[in-house]
Amino acid sequence: MNYFFGMLLLITTTFSYANEAIKLSAEEVSNIGIEVAEITPVTESLTSKLPAQVTIPNKSQRVISVPQDGVIEVMLVAVGDVVTAGQDLVMLNSPQIVASQNDYLQSLSRLAQSQQEMQRDKSLFDDGIIAERRYRQSFSTYQQDNSEVEMYKKRLEMAGMNSTAIRELTKTRTLNSHINVSTPTDGVVMKQFATAGQRLSAADPLYQIAELSALWLEVHVPLDIAAWLNIDSRLTICEKSIEGKVIAVGREVHAADQGVLVRAEINQHTEQLIPGEFIEVCFIQPALNMQFEVPRAAIFRNKGQSAVFIKTDEGFVYKAVQIVKDNGNQVVITGDLSSQQNVVISGTATLKAAWLGVGSE
Repeated sequence: MNYFFGMLLLITTTFSYANEAIKLSAEEVSNIGIEVAEITPVTESLTSKLPAQVTIPNKSQRVISVPQDGVIEVMLVAVGDVVTAGQDLVMLNSPQIVASQNDYLQSLSRLAQSQQEMQRDKSLFDDGIIAERRYRQSFSTYQQDNSEVEMYKKRLEMAGMNSTAIRELTKTRTLNSHINVSTPTDGVVMKQFATAGQRLSAADPLYQIAELSALWLEVHVPLDIAAWLNIDSRLTICEKSIEGKVIAVGREVHAADQGVLVRAEINQHTEQLIPGEFIEVCFIQPALNMQFEVPRAAIFRNKGQSAVFIKTDEGFVYKAVQIVKDNGNQVVITGDLSSQQNVVISGTATLKAAWLGVGSE
């Protein structure tokens, strides 16, 4: 303790004419325990942490429904399974599909007959044996039958038969009451609405499938932050270092928390997020002036003013600063500073006492 006061007396006595720049020898710096760190320029800052809920974008959700009345025989996937486009989800027994298949096969027979008649009449017309009107009538009948085939084929597709199954039906002309319901998109099974053995009507839901490569974050943002947010403003998930962009800023203040709903989209590392969970996010605000990040230990108070000591060629110089953001162990400040300067982070109390002795009180 006597050594400390001795060093302090030596500093204040030796540098009483140093114009507020405190000069120390390397030995004195070592004995006092002064350490410095380089200040880091900051071009943007983070807001305080805000709660956000992870949700699935509307465009990424799809409900798979029963295409025809029937009974579920087998559920082939369950909640949490990853599925790919075209993969079968359910095996369904539907008597109604048999009637649709029969209508399709009959329309094929009528088309084959009308095509033969149209081709025969065309040949006769070309030879001048029949009138053009008769040929046009057979051609019109052929077109109608062809349209009818396409209509019944489309009905089979809507009933759940894929192109392979329809080709097989056309080739074998064998009726089959079983339908495999497949997913039209890649994704993850989020919900299951039915069970095996259940009788369902057309359009009853089977599964909810979601594509999770992009997710939404919904945040209730205080008005002072919402005031400067725009589309494409950035935010970060605090504990995961995942960034996203704002895609919508609400126009209504919620009565419960006086916040505005802001929606952001995440397109990276979404496997680390679970729809429905609550997380903490911070919005990234561009700095309006030159700002710097320094360790908290560099900051001290003098007459109600925050300040730091900067190491220069002339010695250690007092600099008043303003605190912009407190990030815990690091503090964002602004003031008469520049990049690549070194700020004192240890021994600050001794330097302050010496600086006050120089004449600043």
